[in-house]
Amino acid sequence: MSADALALPRGARDLLPPAARRRRRLTASLLAVLDRWGYDPVVTPAIEYFEVFGRWLAERDRQRCVRFIEAGTGELVTLRSDITPQIARLSALRLGDRLAAGEAMRLAYSAEVVRLGEPSRGQLEHSQVGAELLGDDSPAADAELVLLCAEALRAAGLPRPQLELADVSIARAVFERLPPGCDTEALHGLLARKDADGVARFAAELPLRPEARRALGLLCELFGGPEILGHVPSDIRAAFPWLDQALARLESVIDRCRRDDPELAARLVVDLGEVRGHDYYTGLRLRAWAPGVATPLVCGGRYAGGAGFAVELEALEAALEHAGAPPEPRCGGTVIVAELEASRDAANARARSLRGSGRAWVQVGLSLSAARIAAGEAERMIHLDASGRVTTWLRGQADTWTAGESEA
Repeated sequence: MSADALALPRGARDLLPPAARRRRRLTASLLAVLDRWGYDPVVTPAIEYFEVFGRWLAERDRQRCVRFIEAGTGELVTLRSDITPQIARLSALRLGDRLAAGEAMRLAYSAEVVRLGEPSRGQLEHSQVGAELLGDDSPAADAELVLLCAEALRAAGLPRPQLELADVSIARAVFERLPPGCDTEALHGLLARKDADGVARFAAELPLRPEARRALGLLCELFGGPEILGHVPSDIRAAFPWLDQALARLESVIDRCRRDDPELAARLVVDLGEVRGHDYYTGLRLRAWAPGVATPLVCGGRYAGGAGFAVELEALEAALEHAGAPPEPRCGGTVIVAELEASRDAANARARSLRGSGRAWVQVGLSLSAARIAAGEAERMIHLDASGRVTTWLRGQADTWTAGESEA
């Protein structure tokens, strides 16, 4: 079989033992934080009927689903591309009575999602750890997610994560009040680039009241620390009650973060002109960023029926690497090497006795030099040579091996 026949699809990758151990450790660290906050684990299937995603996702996200026809039924099925629609389906079918009784449900997950990327990049697989808070639509619930996100990232090794907050209901309300036929996609691009001059030219061509034109300009300008919320003119807030309500809610979220985690609150970034996801999220939008990574480490926010966030593990790993995180420590253990097949049983007996207190495994038919290469993450090697001599070797710096005690 040729090497090309064994190649992975675009956007997919293997993880060898060191990277796989790091992934497992990060996942465990994140889930441990969620568990301490009362988020109970759930597992959703890797495939769903497309109707579940079609109901919850925006059109551009529906187009990124990997779809196929289910054999025997003809139903349209998709690989899991997002966990939140599955949580919504699960809560409606299995948790509806508890939510109707007023209970707030806290759920956590670790899962792989598959989304179609740009045509040149092909299919993309992402690993996520996430949290969903259902049945509580208060500002306190929004603040809980912000604080939980920060603590989870710190536990994973990022001591000072930068969190960005927005309220997409502000941009949505502005777009809903624009004249019919207005090129909102062009406005999306201007706001995303923070192109103040472009937004001003865009607004100048529209039949808007002066205060509406000023409000549109503010969406591009109000980006920075939490103090920018105080820069919204009082007459603008008075003219648009929906804007005043959204700002008051965001202020409440930040006040709660300031009370519980002052250091985090001082580093929050607020973007009132955030438009990405306005057709999916309904209020708070939460993202986390880190130097050296072009994509968010965390995406989430409030949607119809709940709120949550997902940590993108690939982005988190890239951020840790950029920050100079130490390499994953060796897992250690002992490898017992038998040069001859006749010594296999003796090697297995030694491994069994060692497994009560740690890792131990057997390699058979290797010379001493080959055994050193095959030792993997072992810190100790017990070598049974062809003459029956048993020698213990210890791994030192730079993967050098030093002989220890020997048995005749």
